[in-house]
Amino acid sequence: MKSFLVLVFFAAFTMTVNAAMVQNNNDVVGEWKYDVKSAPYGYEKGTLTFSENEKQLSGEVKFADGYKIKLKDVLYKEGELTFSLYVDYELITVKTKIEGKKMKGTVGSSGGKMELTAEKTR
Repeated sequence: MKSFLVLVFFAAFTMTVNAAMVQNNNDVVGEWKYDVKSAPYGYEKGTLTFSENEKQLSGEVKFADGYKIKLKDVLYKEGELTFSLYVDYELITVKTKIEGKKMKGTVGSSGGKMELTAEKTR
């Protein structure tokens, strides 16, 4: 009987751990207001919008002046969101962590790394 209880406990624990490891793109999908304080003027604030189609994430950035750019290689895995985009013919890479409705990470460009923060608005 004890071994049966241990087996049931182990099975329940394994299912709980596996369920916690499953990533949910809904954590990402929506609109995020971002801030990159050290970015050049016009790029320091805006909106990131992410959507999902057939379990594939896509998105775009909308700068304060209304200009939009499609995001490339959007990937959400193990709580980490990465993507890239071309701004003025330069590849910009972004690597962030998502915790609830907050996003924090870095933006990489030829000028170095900059800190990015964002908050989910929708």
